[in-house]
Amino acid sequence: MSRFPSLVLIQKNKKVKHYHFKKHISFNNIIHLNMKTLKSIAIVILCLLFQLPVTGQQNTGNTNASPQPTNISKDDDDDDDDDDDEDDEDEDEEDEVIKHPSLYFVKLAPGISQQEVNRLLEELNSEEIWYREEINLRLWNTIAFPYITAQGQTVTNIDGQAMNAQGKTEINSANFNTGSIDRNPPGNFPLSCFQDIIPQQPLGTAPIKISVFDTGFTPQPTNPNGYSFNIQNYTGYDYIDDDTIPEDGNGHGTHIAGVIHHLLSQQGGLANITFDIRKTHDDMGRGFVSNLIPAILDAVNEGADILNLSFSYQNINENPNGKPLKIAIDYAEQMGALVIAAAGNTNENNDTDAIISFPASYPNNNILSVASADCNGKLSPFSSFGQRSVDVAILGENIPGPIMTGGMGYQTGTSFATANVTAMATILATHQQQFDQQQIRCALINTSTTSSDLFEKVVANGAINFTAAFTQLGTACTSVTKTTTGAVQKTPTSTLFPNPFRETLQLDIDIKEKDRQHVTVSMYNQQGILILQDQFNTMQDNTVINWAATQQLRPGTYFAKIDIGGHTTTQMVIKK
Repeated sequence: MSRFPSLVLIQKNKKVKHYHFKKHISFNNIIHLNMKTLKSIAIVILCLLFQLPVTGQQNTGNTNASPQPTNISKDDDDDDDDDDDEDDEDEDEEDEVIKHPSLYFVKLAPGISQQEVNRLLEELNSEEIWYREEINLRLWNTIAFPYITAQGQTVTNIDGQAMNAQGKTEINSANFNTGSIDRNPPGNFPLSCFQDIIPQQPLGTAPIKISVFDTGFTPQPTNPNGYSFNIQNYTGYDYIDDDTIPEDGNGHGTHIAGVIHHLLSQQGGLANITFDIRKTHDDMGRGFVSNLIPAILDAVNEGADILNLSFSYQNINENPNGKPLKIAIDYAEQMGALVIAAAGNTNENNDTDAIISFPASYPNNNILSVASADCNGKLSPFSSFGQRSVDVAILGENIPGPIMTGGMGYQTGTSFATANVTAMATILATHQQQFDQQQIRCALINTSTTSSDLFEKVVANGAINFTAAFTQLGTACTSVTKTTTGAVQKTPTSTLFPNPFRETLQLDIDIKEKDRQHVTVSMYNQQGILILQDQFNTMQDNTVINWAATQQLRPGTYFAKIDIGGHTTTQMVIKK
């Protein structure tokens, strides 16, 4: 059966929408050939040359298997997989970026004719798999390698193919089709405090649709005592097997969706919540951008409000504008959807490291990127971070959820922190008269509890305080703004000085904010406990305020939050 003869989607209005494809591309049988295998083969050859007995050779697979992804950089391991038999191979994969060996994206010049498209396909020895008019993006497949171009050059792999395509004047851009793998991070996490983060605020009445992109969902026969993991009604699609049943053969997606459902169900009925399950990763937990892009477009076209992406793709830290997945996220932003994405489990700085996690690090203002924290509010040892690129942190260790064999299991990773945030964002959204993803982002970021363990590790400088976010939702809130390079515009509207100080702190108001009437300053200790809070009224000719209450502070390090008209900045201050 051809996998892509006709991709059928069930719309909210029950109309059937078809996307036609031309080629059966199988991703399930892709075999990962890593450097460890190559080294093993080299050792075997050397040993045979010297007639030394060698045992335990690694089988590289059937030569008739599907093409193997080419690995050029780092691969992410956002969370879980219960298979521990391939630990050594997984460790190698964590250090690589996966590229599909034959599929690639092209963006053609506007107004190009079908005749010109056909000519380009012939010249590139390719065929078109899909074309998404919404974002003018095409997925092409190389029919076979090697092939010889009209100029007599031999193209042997996907790297050469991308370079060949980029040389065509009619092609504005050509990009690799990257992949991700769902796996659990290494380490032992004995504590469980999941009950401590369950929101105590009720659901509102506004209807919200959540789309979960993952390995699918498998309904559970029963719910474990005290938990509500089983989603009874949901829409969905399987982009791996091209059908309308997103059945999970891995377990990762079922666990993610189950966590979200449980957190929401604790606050009453879910009549106004719609779950939408889109299977973008296969039963090995591997997913390519070529499946995720149409899934995102279809979801937002069908009215999804919140998109849960509990995985990430590792790639080069460079300006992402024009990248295929970035284009799809841009479209979701235009449609008003909130994207909640895992920061990654590589313990990397997504601001500055050479290889970082996407789409969490994209500069889009509709992305809420999530790091993992432990029970003490400290950054998890595996979690990626970034003062400018990672927005919030929340518990991501030992999160209970359904397992494929029935019952309950515990999983760890930024994926599960992301699921927790998705549930919280959904609760906030149900209390809005009109869905506003910027106000949700702002409330969760600005009200997080500042702590020394997360200061300058995430934009929020601390862990999510959902009660505070719920309280602030109805008030004006100015969200942080990201730049095109992924950095966050955090121009301070005020500053505290002198720093360090011995007697009292003074607050210097930025002249651009002098028309603001109310300034709230809050002081927290290193554990994130509020110890001082004052409000001041500013006058047109008043730029410096004396914060007399700081005189009573003991020597030490503190964190001060300054709120001016809903715009919050955090500053570390030291009293000598």
